[in-house]
Amino acid sequence: MDAGVGDVAQISAELAQVVEVMMSPGIPHEQRLEAYAACERFKESSPLCAQCGLFLAQKYVNSSSVVRHFGLQLMEHCVKYRWTQMSQPEKLFIKENAMKLLQDGTEPFMQEETHIKDALSRVIVEMIKREWPQQWPTLLAELSHACTRGESQTELVLLVFLRLVEDVALLQTLESNQRRKDIYQALTTNMAEIFTFFLRLIEQHFTKFQEANSLGHVNEATAHGKVVQVVLLTLTGFVEWVSIAHVMAEDGRLLQILCVLLGNPTFQCPAAECLLQIVNRKGKAEDRKQLMILYSEEALRCIYSAATMPAPPSGPNNSEENYYLFLKKLIQILTGMATQLCILWGKEDGSTVRPAHFNLYLDAVMTFTTHSSLTLSHMANAIWIMLFKHDQIKADPLLLTYVPKFVECTAPKLIKVSYTNGRPTNGTCSISDYDSEEEFNVFFHRLRMDLLEGFRHATMVAPLVTFAYVQQWLSAKITKGLTDLGYKSNLNDPVYLEWEALAQALDSVSSRILHVNERPSVQTGLQLLELCLSYSPLDPWLLSALLSCVSGLFVFLSMSTGSMEMPGVTILPRVLEKIFAALVFEGQGETKDNRSRAVKNVRRHAASLMVKIGLKYPLLLLPVFEQIHTTVLGLVQEPSQLTKMESVTLYEALLLISNHFCDYERQTRFVAEVINQGQSQFVTLGVEAFKGPIEFIRFVGLNCDPVENNLGERTLKNRADLVFCIATILSIVKRCSVPEDPDRAARGGFLAALSESGNPVYRNPASPHVIPLLPTLFALIRAMNALFTSEALAVLSEGYRSAHGLLESEKSNLLGLNSSSNDNNLADSDQTTIAPVVKMQTFLTNIHDNCYHMLGSGCHTIGRDFYQLSGLAPALLNSVFSNMEVIPDYRLRPIIRVFMKPFIYSCPPAYYETVLIPVLAHVATHMCQRLTAKWKYMTQLYESGGLDEENCTNVQEVIDDMLNRNLTRDFVDVLKVALVGGAASDASPPDLMEQDTDGMAIDTPSTRGSSIVAEVVSELGTLLLRHPSTCHSVVLCVLGALSWNDSNASLKATLLTGPIVRALAVDGSLTPAMAAHVMVAVLQGLQLHGQHEANQGSLITLGAQIYECLRPKFPNIIEVMQQIPGVNPADLQRFDEKMTVISTKGNKVEKGKKDLFKKITNHLIGRSMGQLFRKEVKIDNLPRLDVPGKPRPLRVDDISKGPSETGLTALFASPT
Repeated sequence: MDAGVGDVAQISAELAQVVEVMMSPGIPHEQRLEAYAACERFKESSPLCAQCGLFLAQKYVNSSSVVRHFGLQLMEHCVKYRWTQMSQPEKLFIKENAMKLLQDGTEPFMQEETHIKDALSRVIVEMIKREWPQQWPTLLAELSHACTRGESQTELVLLVFLRLVEDVALLQTLESNQRRKDIYQALTTNMAEIFTFFLRLIEQHFTKFQEANSLGHVNEATAHGKVVQVVLLTLTGFVEWVSIAHVMAEDGRLLQILCVLLGNPTFQCPAAECLLQIVNRKGKAEDRKQLMILYSEEALRCIYSAATMPAPPSGPNNSEENYYLFLKKLIQILTGMATQLCILWGKEDGSTVRPAHFNLYLDAVMTFTTHSSLTLSHMANAIWIMLFKHDQIKADPLLLTYVPKFVECTAPKLIKVSYTNGRPTNGTCSISDYDSEEEFNVFFHRLRMDLLEGFRHATMVAPLVTFAYVQQWLSAKITKGLTDLGYKSNLNDPVYLEWEALAQALDSVSSRILHVNERPSVQTGLQLLELCLSYSPLDPWLLSALLSCVSGLFVFLSMSTGSMEMPGVTILPRVLEKIFAALVFEGQGETKDNRSRAVKNVRRHAASLMVKIGLKYPLLLLPVFEQIHTTVLGLVQEPSQLTKMESVTLYEALLLISNHFCDYERQTRFVAEVINQGQSQFVTLGVEAFKGPIEFIRFVGLNCDPVENNLGERTLKNRADLVFCIATILSIVKRCSVPEDPDRAARGGFLAALSESGNPVYRNPASPHVIPLLPTLFALIRAMNALFTSEALAVLSEGYRSAHGLLESEKSNLLGLNSSSNDNNLADSDQTTIAPVVKMQTFLTNIHDNCYHMLGSGCHTIGRDFYQLSGLAPALLNSVFSNMEVIPDYRLRPIIRVFMKPFIYSCPPAYYETVLIPVLAHVATHMCQRLTAKWKYMTQLYESGGLDEENCTNVQEVIDDMLNRNLTRDFVDVLKVALVGGAASDASPPDLMEQDTDGMAIDTPSTRGSSIVAEVVSELGTLLLRHPSTCHSVVLCVLGALSWNDSNASLKATLLTGPIVRALAVDGSLTPAMAAHVMVAVLQGLQLHGQHEANQGSLITLGAQIYECLRPKFPNIIEVMQQIPGVNPADLQRFDEKMTVISTKGNKVEKGKKDLFKKITNHLIGRSMGQLFRKEVKIDNLPRLDVPGKPRPLRVDDISKGPSETGLTALFASPT
């Protein structure tokens, strides 16, 4: 096919054949590719592109829509990419013929294909973007005239408007900013006429739609209805951004029309979408007030009628699904209305009070609250929370009358529902809400949390109402339960599920009772608690739920301390008796060795409940400490009663209570009692078992073959003993504390000395008992680190080869998978059915993690006593940081994340030189080398295609990549604490190892607090940067992180680089080569991460700061800038000159300097994959429009200078 010469008709015929071949499903792949390449060649090179496009776009008897669409694509291509090279006659030819196509070039309205209409509208929009308004002043008149020719032309005109505002106002994808402003201004200038045009179309075609329907003319009615739908769709693109005056023109005529259309099944969806955009508008209070017209009686009745309209019968046209979609939009409209009301209600001017027909609005919201769809109920719940939280609205008497109904409708939805046959069992409306059981479970968890939040806020508004409801619910359940104490339940039993929901609701209500003035009477709460104590189900699941209810009612015991009517002190022993009864609960025929999951659960629940009330109500339990202590001692001394971990949990509760003795000697004696067995056993175990990795392997049984149901295995007891020892020591380290009140601490004997700066130094009651165990702990850690040496791996039995591997749950977290269903399945199975190798994996992981939690917490709680230990730094290097080269990333993460941060944060300045510097010198050097090598390897994998994020089949490589990313982020966080200081959260380790929300590689939104970094380095940071053993590796690691392929780590490093470079520059420790290296690192970061908005902004600011800081002493950095591809020497010269001007803003960089730096580096800044090979569109600017400015109000002195008489002289000249 010759693209340059020949008859247009002949070439077009050949093109049509090629297009048909390309789109034919039966054609071989190679032939299709060849046809596609031919079309692309023609599009790019033929001078007849526009003519052939027009020829193909014409409607003929046998022309296919595929060919016509390709013709319109050719025309659009010419306009987009060749317009600036075309002569005026060529432009006129395309413009005139495109408008002819608009008027006559399409099939009858209901017969034309949607993609043809869309393609034609885009051709016209592309011309508008280049010509209107300056060189096409008649456009609006031409479009208006086209509408008179029929429904098809009207729809095309509307699509033109819609596509234009999407490019100009909504998505702002117009390539030329000046042209975007021109068109935006032209639209704004003509907006009144455009809106009048839209409203006239709606009214005309809606009237004709009704008339045709009444006469039974279905096709005609469908055509007019379609036009109304397209007008509404087009309006949706306008109402979000135009002036509120246009939306509210003619006393809110548009809103009135939209509210009426909500009741018509044909138009309700597009009308709701348009109305949704209006109610979600932002702006000044004056603009928002105008939207209060939606709270008029007429509007609210329309909305309420639409909400209560019966669902249409299911049919082939998806009417039921469309109606459900409409309901979703309608509840969003109600949410938007609530947002506007909450902003305006209670404003200082007092102009907005309760709307006259607010009850209709609340009735509409309640309709969704009572709906069977959990999704709709969830969305309605957000409205109630909004209203309950508002300072003025929550006190409104009308709203308070709706609280009982809200509680009554919400509570049943707390009960868990199962997902069977692809649909939740509660009759949810639409199957399209959830694609899988996993997705439903995630949704239901969020729903439940939000419903409980609604309960909490309702309690703050009407505490007597919510408490009365849960009181009645609990009383009814117990009354029913008392009739059948032997009832057998399970996790999926409706009776248990209701109990569990009740416990959650009761906890939500009781958690807010102390925060309100109007509280339920203490007597009522204690009577309810007594009712719970009278019920003793024989089923462990029901007993566990009952314990949750007892926990929720504990607040009344704390409220009753000063009451004489029914003092809680008489009930407290019975409550504790109930808890201890559950703690020793035994199933029929069960022993300590074969307890069922349900029995283990209720016993663990009872022990955890003691810890919970020890945390929340320690002063309530303090008077009965000795009784609890005696009971615990009795249970611990009877081996058949408690497991070792249950006894550890009970002692943890006692430790929490003992913290309120405020007596150092008494507390430390109690700690000695608690730790006694674990301490001596731990030391004894360590003598042999922790000598080295081989001894440890034999001790835990890693050299033996796994045994199913290994109850008799010899090493099982060893592992259980070690778990007990570690758990005991960890509980003491975490739970023992010094009184927060300095006076009490001083009186109680906690004050040990004063620090070098004169601050008090306190001693922890646990210190004398924990510190002697550190050598044994270090030996254990050293042995565990050595498990990954080749000698130790060789000793492993074949069955335990994978015992050191990553847990499946952690793999799922790293891969961003929801592992809840797997965890549930694992939990449902009995412990004896879990594979021995999985048990061993879990054991090794827990021991490893708990060791570092112990050390991390010890840094904070033991404090100075820990850091002043002789030889601490060598001991840490010989244990915690031994064999780092062989430890895998997933074992290294707890060391960095759980131990290093609190270790650095809690270190007193007196021990920086002796403890921190040696440790950080070793760790920073290793981590810098490790991360650099790992990122180099990962980069090679990415570049070779070996690691494709989208289609990677090697799961292990993805896991390794994610671990590397997370380890990098963790270490940069550690460097932040060391260099500029940390937050209070860095003082102690997180409670759980895996707190990454999903382990994904994408940027996670960080809170404002965590992203703020000090602009100067700390005292420790200065020391690190001056010390030769730490400076090199710390600085290289931060600079390397700028351009490692993780945008999150790069952003963290960006915030640290500025303070580091400024500190080095002030010290005079930089060389020209180092300065150039810093500049290169920043530019490399821009090259890789410039595609991310947050990274780009931070890196450009950093680049300008560093250039300004380094340029005076290191003029060689301009040579680095000269190497940027495509850099403009004049721009670089101007930037360099501007940077020599001394800034008066400290570390802040002037906007002009940042803009220049961005311009210089523009060709270097990385682009996302979608932007890389995009053909550039060039739009020439047209002559500027004259914008009439707002008239400036005349000043008095201006008036006095004027030649004309103002009348003031005459006014004061008249006699008084």
